[in-house]
Amino acid sequence: MSISWGNLSVRVYAAKAWVSLAPRFAEERPEIVDRIEAILHDHEPAVRLQAAQNLQVIGKAAPSRMWSMGERIAASESDEQILTSYLAHALRWSSHAEPERCERILTIAKDRLSEFSDEDSSGDRLQECLGGWAAQLHVRQGRPIARTWIEEWAANPQFFLEALNAYTSCLRGTFFRRYAADATQGDRDMCDRAQDGLKAILGPALDISAKEHTVLVSAAATHDMKRAAGARYSAAEHVIHHAMMQLYFGADAQAEDKEDGPGLNSLDAKSRFLADYAAILTLLRQSREPSTLHYLIELYEHLIPGNPVAVFTAIHSILTGVGSEEGYHYESLGNTAVVKVVKRYIADHRGIFEDPKRRTMLVEILQLFSEVGWPDALQLLYDLPDLLR
Repeated sequence: MSISWGNLSVRVYAAKAWVSLAPRFAEERPEIVDRIEAILHDHEPAVRLQAAQNLQVIGKAAPSRMWSMGERIAASESDEQILTSYLAHALRWSSHAEPERCERILTIAKDRLSEFSDEDSSGDRLQECLGGWAAQLHVRQGRPIARTWIEEWAANPQFFLEALNAYTSCLRGTFFRRYAADATQGDRDMCDRAQDGLKAILGPALDISAKEHTVLVSAAATHDMKRAAGARYSAAEHVIHHAMMQLYFGADAQAEDKEDGPGLNSLDAKSRFLADYAAILTLLRQSREPSTLHYLIELYEHLIPGNPVAVFTAIHSILTGVGSEEGYHYESLGNTAVVKVVKRYIADHRGIFEDPKRRTMLVEILQLFSEVGWPDALQLLYDLPDLLR
C-alpha cells in the first residue's frame, strides 16, 4: 500500500505545511530549512515522504544543505518508496542544472539496489526509477556515466530486469524522433544514443539466451542446472521481448497505414527506419521466443512498403530459421500473420516474385505452414501459380 495515501496523522499535515512555506519564506526564515531536515529524520515514513519528494523547495534558500540532505536520503533511507520519490521528483528538478551532483546521488542509490532486492522487497521501484534516469542522462543529455550503468545491467538481466525494461520503455518515442517532419539535429543525436543503448542491451541478452538455451536442450544437464539456466534464459528473453514491444508500438505497427501522425507512417520513414535499424532488427531476429518473433514479423509487415525485397528476405529468414526451430508455424497467430503478409505481397508487390529465388522462398514459407495443417496456407499454396500469373 502506498504510504502517501490515507494517512491522517497530524504530523503528516504539519510536514506538508512546512514544505508549503519553504518556497516563499525559507530564505528569510532559516528555521524552515531546519524543520524540513528534522522531518527527514521522523520515525513515520509518511512524514519523511513529504519532505523527500519535495526537497527542491529549499534549493534556492539553502542549496548546499539540500544536496547534503539528498545524499543522506540516497545513502541511508530505509523505505524504498521514499527513496524513489526523492529520486523521481525532487532530484528531477536538477537534472539539467546540476547533472554531476545528480549522478553522484544516483550512484549512491544504485549501489544500494541489493538492499531492496531481498525477500521482503523486490526493489522494482528503485530499479524502474534508475532505468528512467539512465534514459534521461544517457539519451537525452548525452552523459557517459549512464551508458556504463546500461552495460553493467545488461550483463545480468536476471537481476536488473526492471531497470533495463524501464530504460527501453522511456525511449519508445525517442527511437522514432528522427523521422518527425520537424526533427532537429538534437533529435537525431538522441535517436543515435537510444539505438546505441538498445544494442548494448540486446547483444548481451541474446548471448545469455543462446548460452542458456544450450543448457536447456542438453541431455547431460542436471535438473538443477536446467532450472537455473531457465531462469537466466527467461530473464534475457523477457528483456528482448520488452525492447521489441517498444519498437512495435512506437512504429505504430498495430494500426492501419496512414500518412500522418505518430510512428512510421510514410514510405520515406519506413525506408529510412529499415536502413537505420538494420543491425537492431538483425539482433531481434535471433530471439528464440515465438511471441517476440511474432511481433517482429508484424513490425516487418508494417514496413513492407519501405523495402519490399529486404523485408521479405528477413521474414523468410525468421520463418525458415529460428521460427521453424521453435515451432512458430504451429501457432495460429503465426499462421494468421504469415497469410496476411503473403496476401499483401501478392496484391501489392507481386513483381518481386519474378525472381525465381524469391518465388522458391515464398513456396518454402507456405509449405512450412501447410504441412502442419493450416487450411488457408494450404489454399494459398495451391492457388499460387494462378495468383502469380
